[in-house]
Amino acid sequence: MDESMISAYRSGVTDGEREEFDEWFGVQEEHRTSNAQHRTPKEQTGTRHIVSVSLFWKHVNGGDPPLPTPTRELLIDARRLGLVKRFSPWESYIEPLYLHSAEMMLRHPDVTFRIYLAADLEFLAAELAELGWEVCLMKSSSIRYCPGGFWRFLALEEADSLVTVVDADRIGQASGDIERTELMDRLGLSLWRVPGYYNADTRKEVRYRPILGGHFGARGGLMPVRECIEAFVWHWRHGSLPLTANIPGRGAVPMKFANWPDYGFDEWFQLAAMYPRLVPGGTLSFIPNDARSQLLPVDIEYVTWANSRSELVYF
Repeated sequence: MDESMISAYRSGVTDGEREEFDEWFGVQEEHRTSNAQHRTPKEQTGTRHIVSVSLFWKHVNGGDPPLPTPTRELLIDARRLGLVKRFSPWESYIEPLYLHSAEMMLRHPDVTFRIYLAADLEFLAAELAELGWEVCLMKSSSIRYCPGGFWRFLALEEADSLVTVVDADRIGQASGDIERTELMDRLGLSLWRVPGYYNADTRKEVRYRPILGGHFGARGGLMPVRECIEAFVWHWRHGSLPLTANIPGRGAVPMKFANWPDYGFDEWFQLAAMYPRLVPGGTLSFIPNDARSQLLPVDIEYVTWANSRSELVYF
């Protein structure tokens, strides 16, 4: 998504669409305790480090049936009540926040832990704030996987910040990701990522994501994140968003996960709009030792072409 598409959005978006986007991506109110308020930028750099998480409860695809209005009891008993298709909401996403937040905040006293909370989960806001989270209560609930999957990216709007984006179920492992973001900063780079490499033969199936939604860190203030998100959704809605990728040896291949509000649409946004805007500042790539994707070498060539100071680490 290039700048001409941003300009087309600015000139074409209606007042009604702006109101809808504000409902989907706007923050209703913030909840903080003194614990969260005193997490200030490090004195030596003036840089604020934010761990950013989204929390919502919806089925992942538009064709899935709606879920009932959540309550604490429903979230805890969701599997027993037949409301779970993959992961239990309480055990997988909420309980880890209660179990691991204190440990993470003790280890990283200079880091702000921020959660973008769906409107229909407001009953969790006070407890999460007491745990030390900076709670951004959203104006809306998620529809399906989106818009909730996008909320965690909103922290990247903040200039003079470092942002580590994690999934709620991985909060207990956040230390490693925080350290990667701080290493990225010390190296003077703008992005670290672990690609979704999926070792598939591209002649049969193309499965590769250079950046994953809940497993990366970046320098804030490098792009107008919310405007880019709105423009991306707007172009999808108006049929002006490219929906194919040119794969070497294959030609044009339809993009997967390219439908709003379905699962994976946020990572399609990352690929098309976020990644190209962050890699010019330099990329720190962490590559799993078993990565054999045929698209990985092309990706590495791209980031080193965009910035020759980019680094590659196998683990």
